[in-house]
Amino acid sequence: MKRKLFALVMATAMAATVAVPVFAEEAGTVTDVNDPNYVWPDYSGETLSIMWWGSDTRHQKTIEVIEKYEELTGIDIEYEYADGTSYWTVFQAKMAGNELPDVFQMGNNWATYYDTIEPLNSYIESGAIDTSSISDSMLATTVNNANGEVTGISNGANARCFAYNPAIFDECGVAHPTENWTWDDFAAACRTITEQTGNPAITTVEYNCLLYSVVTQWKEGYNFYAMDGSDFAFEGDTEPIAYFMNLYNDLMNEGCIGDWGIQNEIGQNVEADWIAYGDAAMIMLSSNQFQALSNAASENGIELELCTLPRVSADGQSGMVVRSSQEMSIYSKSEKKDIAANFINYFVNSIEANKILNCERGVSINSAVLEALKEDTALTDETTAKVYDIIDLIGSIEDTKNSSPAEPTANEEISDVLKKEYAQGLTNGSYENGEAAAEAFWAEAQEIWAKFEAQE
Repeated sequence: MKRKLFALVMATAMAATVAVPVFAEEAGTVTDVNDPNYVWPDYSGETLSIMWWGSDTRHQKTIEVIEKYEELTGIDIEYEYADGTSYWTVFQAKMAGNELPDVFQMGNNWATYYDTIEPLNSYIESGAIDTSSISDSMLATTVNNANGEVTGISNGANARCFAYNPAIFDECGVAHPTENWTWDDFAAACRTITEQTGNPAITTVEYNCLLYSVVTQWKEGYNFYAMDGSDFAFEGDTEPIAYFMNLYNDLMNEGCIGDWGIQNEIGQNVEADWIAYGDAAMIMLSSNQFQALSNAASENGIELELCTLPRVSADGQSGMVVRSSQEMSIYSKSEKKDIAANFINYFVNSIEANKILNCERGVSINSAVLEALKEDTALTDETTAKVYDIIDLIGSIEDTKNSSPAEPTANEEISDVLKKEYAQGLTNGSYENGEAAAEAFWAEAQEIWAKFEAQE
């Protein structure tokens, strides 16, 4: 089928449970797309626009699913995609021009773009989006806790973690990471690996995520943001922020962590990370990125493993959380919302579609889909089994319920200045030490928060 393809150039947890009702099917209506009696709508002559971000692996899998949906419904889908950095630049430009697509991929930063999102409650209630095989807790990962509006349907559950190359650890005589390894263990491993290989031990790190995790690990009850995203939640204690800033800065200055130039060049394209070529031993990533990374590494004869984030203390808080990887949302100004809802229903619930997607965006939240994938030995290979295992492990850690999955509207700007002004400023000598950088950052973070509060 001929379509208009907009290929953008590639630039270089679970929330507090909200009772989201699972509504029964209307009498005589089959809403399960896997039921042989399900009747596919005829959308011949219609078009639908869709937009997402991700790796090359994700792009190819998504396009294949789109083509299947076109065959089933007769619709013509216009799609565009980008890497994780370019996506938001394009998204914001389209938002400013009221030109967003009918369906778009949204992250846990949905609060920033809330006015562009159509609540899905009515589609769930009518059965247009079937949630009968999705638990309330998984639906809650994409719910606005303030008003109960469903902002999208999760593309899968994931967690931030580390991947590592066990062969490099073994060659350097470094013990493999454990469930409760500490930042001291991490630092020691980095120094030994860098000394013996001459390369940074790790090149890709989500700085703000790790710093926020350290705040949560520092003291029970601490979080960088409150669980509902309504405020900060660490009493203005800058000690954990300074601790991480000093640790990270020391390791970067010692060559153990790739410098900012290396990190910016890699960006969010995990397949380009040095670990895929055997030149680094670790990478921080979201669990749903592991498949694409493993595919790239296997081409170079490298087998990777997954582990949890380091902790401040072995018996302390983990600072981790299982949450929605991304979600599929409907544009609030779309003129094709019913068609968009049908596509989302297919994308999330179809076993056929998800055998193609194979949890690349995260572990499926649909229990029937996940069971079918696990039973298919051709799909649940060693790599996907590792992803299932890490999600099960992190989900079983008791204190993950204390970690905030929220990304309030101010987060994007706060995280941006954290990295560019203060983390890089410390490295460049603009601050005497992590304590000075942490104090300055906290002062600006409060100013940014107040600015966004004044706009609401």
